Amino acid sequence: MSVDNPSGKLKYQCVAFDAVGTLIHATPSVPKAYHSIGHRYGCRLELGEIQRRFQDVFSKRQLSETTSEEEEFQYWRRIVGEVIGEVEQADACFEELYNHFAKPESWSVSPHADETIQQLQLAGVQVAVASNFDVRLHSVFDGHPGLKDISIRIISSEIGWRKPNLKFYESLISRANCLPSQILMIGDDLQNDVLAAQDAGLAALHYVPGNVGHQNETDEYATQIRSLDQLRPQFLYYLGK
Repeated sequence: MSVDNPSGKLKYQCVAFDAVGTLIHATPSVPKAYHSIGHRYGCRLELGEIQRRFQDVFSKRQLSETTSEEEEFQYWRRIVGEVIGEVEQADACFEELYNHFAKPESWSVSPHADETIQQLQLAGVQVAVASNFDVRLHSVFDGHPGLKDISIRIISSEIGWRKPNLKFYESLISRANCLPSQILMIGDDLQNDVLAAQDAGLAALHYVPGNVGHQNETDEYATQIRSLDQLRPQFLYYLGK
């Protein structure tokens, strides 16, 4: 990726990324971590059953638009209990799983993310993360060299609002200290990261890794990118002086 375009003027003052599914990915996957750690506490479910349970619980989740650190903690306690069932030392099992996802080594960084962020920062663009997550995201980002210098971190548990609520994006706009139209949001969730951002006046790109790049009906109002190195100069600059 190259953002060198001295004859142009910056179109976006800030590029904000979603975290999970966009910049970072659980490695091993969440079901595999549940399977591995759960079995140490007496869970005997096969990986396939844990995957099925996790997908089922997640698909039925009903999240309020307001949140807090305590609410997120209790939310994940319920998820773990429903997915792995009864185990020995249930509290210890949950704490190990919860702490597992606070470790940088439990997450891999998306291809091209490091160099893309670096080039954006070199071009004078503010880089932000805007995520429905909790305080654990700080330790994850601080442990990855390419992410630790992202100082604008809009995290739902800290600001009290989840995407797609408008107040979430108002927090991002306030921290970026620029016009909504000068912020580009990038994420893998069409509703939360793209349409909600557009409703707040931001520009947005739908990150669909591995997709051939063709839009479908659900992406009528979104431009897709399938790799983070597709953030070419035309996304960042006005043409001409």
